[in-house]
Amino acid sequence: MCSRITLENILPCLLEDGQTVITTVTNYGYILYTLNMLKSLAPFGLDKKVWVVCIDRKCYHILQKAGYQVYCIEDNTLGAFCPWNTKGYDKICYLKLELIHRLLSLQKHVLLVDGDIVFQKNPFDDLQEWWRDKIQDVWIQNDSQQNNDTKNLCTGYMFIKTSDRLIQLYDCVSDSGKAKYSSCAFDNNDQTYFNKFIKPRCIVQALPLDRYPNGKMYYDYKEDIKDNTVLVHFNWVKGHMKMVRMKEHKMWLVTPEEEEIL
Repeated sequence: MCSRITLENILPCLLEDGQTVITTVTNYGYILYTLNMLKSLAPFGLDKKVWVVCIDRKCYHILQKAGYQVYCIEDNTLGAFCPWNTKGYDKICYLKLELIHRLLSLQKHVLLVDGDIVFQKNPFDDLQEWWRDKIQDVWIQNDSQQNNDTKNLCTGYMFIKTSDRLIQLYDCVSDSGKAKYSSCAFDNNDQTYFNKFIKPRCIVQALPLDRYPNGKMYYDYKEDIKDNTVLVHFNWVKGHMKMVRMKEHKMWLVTPEEEEIL
């Protein structure tokens, strides 16, 4: 589905290096979370620079009307909210991999952001450092509670530099790539794909947990790290408990009026 994406589609969203795209994948069932994430980027002037890939047309029309940069894949069978590791979630995770592969193939770096992330600080400063780095291939959130435990890295927030090697590693569209993904479906999907097939074959930098905490890290150590966090990823909870957690931590930015309309 992502093979139709062209340079012309992403041109309005390229960052100042001319080579980086911030992107997220969403559908109508997930639109409130995506809107919340975009609102958290507004103070830094980045909300309208995110290239929002909408799976269904209803989601596309709503976000387009709100002024966001959107692209529609047009699979209206995947418009509902799909909790983690359930039917439909595997297809959405595959779309994320396919999207990354396509953007890398267009010679663009990719900053992939899941919609259940809330930004607390401007991510652009770190991004500029990553641009200058000539060694690392990928910068990615850690899903553990210890910085030295990098067995399970989190594909909800990651920056990938384009190169022939990364394009090949992210090939999920060939028969062999599809077979690899099939082995990960319903087993943490794209995250398992990354940790099993990509991480061992490139140079990866796990992001520090005090600045890029996963959900469990933040819930357990909030008082110790809250002043340092660039973002909080509200994973480690299923379904709409994400929204409950965001409201509990005063990070739900969508207004009641917006919730009613959507």
